[in-house]
Parts: sequence; structure tokens; C-alpha cells
Amino acid sequence: MFMHSWEGYKKFAWGFDELMPRARAGHNWLNQGGSIIDSMSTLAIMGEIEEFKKNAEWVKSQLHFESRGEVSFFETTIRVLGGLVSAYEFSCDLYECDQGLLDKATDIGNRLSKAFNTPSGLPYATINLASGHGSTPGWTGGAAILAEVATVQMEFSALSKHTGNPHYEEIAMKCFRQIEKQNVANGLLPLYISVQTGQFTSNHVSLGAMGDSAFEYLIKTWILRGRKEEWVKNMYDKATQGIADHLVKTSQSDGLTYVAENKGGQPIHKMDHLACFAGGMFILGAPYSTDPEGHLKIAKGVGETCFQMYNKMASGLSPENVEFGGGGMRAGAVYNIQRPEAVETWFYLWRATKDPIWREHGWAMYEAFQKHCKVQSGGYVGVRDVRSNTPPLDDTQQTFWLAETLKYLYLLFCDDDVIPLDKYVFNTEAHPLKIWKHEAAKAAADASKVA
Repeated sequence: MFMHSWEGYKKFAWGFDELMPRARAGHNWLNQGGSIIDSMSTLAIMGEIEEFKKNAEWVKSQLHFESRGEVSFFETTIRVLGGLVSAYEFSCDLYECDQGLLDKATDIGNRLSKAFNTPSGLPYATINLASGHGSTPGWTGGAAILAEVATVQMEFSALSKHTGNPHYEEIAMKCFRQIEKQNVANGLLPLYISVQTGQFTSNHVSLGAMGDSAFEYLIKTWILRGRKEEWVKNMYDKATQGIADHLVKTSQSDGLTYVAENKGGQPIHKMDHLACFAGGMFILGAPYSTDPEGHLKIAKGVGETCFQMYNKMASGLSPENVEFGGGGMRAGAVYNIQRPEAVETWFYLWRATKDPIWREHGWAMYEAFQKHCKVQSGGYVGVRDVRSNTPPLDDTQQTFWLAETLKYLYLLFCDDDVIPLDKYVFNTEAHPLKIWKHEAAKAAADASKVA
């Protein structure tokens, strides 16, 4: 499945961000060769070393950030910076450390760093890679989005580790400090935060769009940096307690566990597919929790609900979100764009429990994508209405299909020594980064005191 996706991209869209499989053409939105960078860690894990090297050569010779103009700070950080640093680490293990990859990561890291030049130190949403000018969107009232300021700490930390320059991790960890200072009720971080004042500007809490990965990065950053910074772990503990107490719900009609949203203290009984990540997050943090069994129970409940998001649809594919009411689960936004979060959680649940049900769920998802979404000339697409037995198709092979969905699906059926979780932690684009050993962790802890 991955190689069919990859061969289609190479044949019809090489150098573009994404493949349009049905049109047999490429499409740009980041204008940074998104699929090339996003696929590198997956190619490395699958042992496709020559393909990995071809991607590395393209990055070093064809990727020039100074001509790219305005980009999403968040998307470029998780996909490009994260992808390049992860690829650099893999190069060291596969053949020899490819300095050109680290140089390119440092180049984009320097350009992205200018986004932090705000009164609060929280980054702008958009950054011009040539001029360094940043901005925030008007539709948020000029505020930054939670996930976009709190899902960059791993990437900038890893860049500091490999370059020896503490500046990158200092500016990124300062964002966590700014959020910590707000001391929000129940640890539940709202979706919008001012880059001017550093204060939250909304009362809407969601583990779906715009919120999701901020919660994930609290535990992942703590693990990545050697489990030394207790203030970060405390933020995670407070947040997960708030999630368990106020957002985790059980549907009365079908008994499914779901993660609701909350606005102004009132629950919104909607769950995005994006929020399926929470099962994996609870698994990852469970060994360090005061209630590991409780966290495992939540993870299993979320994992099963996310399977039912697929299973209850005629196509066997999940909608973008579901709603819960008197009749149980029903589809909200009915499209599917190849998202990874369900299989991500099944992967973590398999590693933690070895219950074959999680592999069975992954296989059912595989079969549904294979049945409906494969384009014979190369690539896979999403669907516009999962409620149909013959769903209408879109024409996009997402870069995260290569980076995340197919990586987690592959790892679900691998032995535990393929990317062992005591040695690696995944960024939110599923690029594995090596967990720091004691020396690096101590240096990071010292740097975070400055932040």
C-alpha cells in the first residue's frame, strides 16, 4: 500500500507537496516538497534505503527555502523541520550522518525562529521564510491557535540537540512556560491565545482541531528530553486529570467512550477523528501516571470508539467527526481524508496490551481503504461521503498518509524492536525522534530553567 502510494507520487508529482492520483498530477500548498520530506522516516523504517537517499539528494539540491514566501509556521515545523531532523537521525543509523540534511534543518529552523519575535514569545501563525515577517489570522481575532504554539517543542529541541545551539529549544520551551503561567482551571487549555499578552482569549476546549497536539506534546516533550523537567510533566498530569474528569464521556445508548469538547463550561458532544490520538497519549503517559489502570481504560475506550467510527459507516471508513446524542453515534462531517489518529492509537494499544483486536481493527481499516481509495495508476485518495457503499472520491493523497497513517499501520504489524518506544518518541507528524540520554537531558533541563 505504501509503495503503491509512493510510486504514484514519484511518477506523477515528484517535487510537489501532494499527489492528485486521479488527475495524475502534483499539487502544492506548502511548496516545500511535502511528500518527499514526510515520507523519509517511513522509507527508513521500511528499509527502503535507496529511496531514502534519493529523497535526501532532492532535499539538499532542490529545496530552497528563501523562495518560498509565506508558510504556516506550525505545518512547516512539524512536517519539514521535524521530518528533516528525523531523517538526519536515520541517516546516522542507516549509512552515515548526512550533514546536508542537518544543514537544511538548521536553515529552516533559523527562518522559522523569527516567528517567535512577539511580545509574549508565542509564535505567529504565518511566517515569511524570506523576510521573516509574521502574522496571525483575522478569523481568530488576531490570536494564535493553541496547537500551533504548543506543538513545536520537540522539533526545536531536537534541532538544539544536534546543532549544539540552545537558542532553538529555549524559544520553544518558553511557550510552555507562558502557558503554564496562565494556570488554567483543570489544566484544560483553551483554543486561542494572544501573542501580544500570552493570555487565553477563548473558553473553548477541544482535543480535536486546533487543540489536539498541544496536550500530546506535554508528555512527548517530557519523554523526549529525558523525563527531567517535572514542571512539564505536572502540566500534563493536570491536563489529563481535567480531560478524564470533564471531557471523557460515555454514550448512554451504545456505551461508547468519547472525548467531548467544552465551551464556557458546557459540554459539546462531538468528537473529531483528530481526537482519536488521545488513546495513544494516555497509553504513552500511563506508566508515569498515578492511575495507570485508569488511563489504560480510557485509552481502550477511545480506541474502540474510533474503530466504531469506521465500522458503523457503510464504506468502512471514518467520517471527519461524529456526534453523540439520544441515538448514539452519528456522522457529522462525512468526508474522510486519510487521517492517522485511529490507527495511531491502535498501534499504541497493541504495543501495550498485545490484544489481537487492535490488529484486527487496523486490518479492517486497511481493507476499506484498499477497496474504495486505491487508484490503479498510483496512489490513494480520500472519500467525500463515508455513508455510501460506493463513496464519491476526492483527488488528494495527503502527505500525512505517507508520514503517519501508513507508518502506524505498518508498525501495528511489526515486532516491538522496530522503533521501540523506550528509545523513540513520535512527533505529531509521526516522525520518530530519539529520546535523549542523560547528558543531553541535563543540558535541556538547565536550558528550560532559562526559558
